[in-house]
Amino acid sequence: MNEELEVRPTSTGMRLRLLWRPTRDAPAGLAELRAKQLRQSTDVWNDKDRRAVGAFLQEQINRERLRDDAATWSEQLTRALDYRAWHEFTIQRHQDGQWRPATGPASGGERVLAASVPLFAAASSYYGSAGNPFAPRLIALDEAFAGVDDDSRAKCLGLLATFDLDVVMTSEREWGCYPQVPGLGIAHLARHDGIDAVLVTPWRWDGRERHLLSTPERRAPRQRNPQQDDHQPEPGTAPGLWDVP
Repeated sequence: MNEELEVRPTSTGMRLRLLWRPTRDAPAGLAELRAKQLRQSTDVWNDKDRRAVGAFLQEQINRERLRDDAATWSEQLTRALDYRAWHEFTIQRHQDGQWRPATGPASGGERVLAASVPLFAAASSYYGSAGNPFAPRLIALDEAFAGVDDDSRAKCLGLLATFDLDVVMTSEREWGCYPQVPGLGIAHLARHDGIDAVLVTPWRWDGRERHLLSTPERRAPRQRNPQQDDHQPEPGTAPGLWDVP
């Protein structure tokens, strides 16, 4: 994910990175063992190193057995050795030549970018692991960027293209027609109270202009002729069909 963030900086020049660090309530001794694992390969561990790791893991197993002695051995081991619970992600921003927490003072747009960009990087990194350049890179956003100003919306949508992500999104007001977005298919939905129907109007954004696509025209339904056989419609009439240009 950090590699994705490094090669795809934002248009504002903001640089972000993720750190995976022990939580405040992580088991005692984790920080030291973790540093050794990150610094050295297990191939160069001596007997003292292996005993230290073994004692640490055995302590976690014993604690889990005391906490829930009714659980199965498999369940106890799964929870006791789940190292993900001992860690947390934090986002840092490069500012004034130093890496600082991204939760510090920032404008509304910068806060949105600091929260969105790492998520895009995570999705891009995950899809990149497929090893297939033609694999789908789809993400879905519901009520995307609600409460965000237009400038930040444009930058966030532009980043989706930068990360080469295919997005399906819904929004109450967002059309996505910004210069930062190279192309977009839009379905505008409209309805009125008391009418059990939704009007769908298709649009296309080409990076410069928004175009209304041709829509099918509906014929007026014919009036039923009681004297005519219901199974023999008049030539050229077909109630309910759409004329597609």
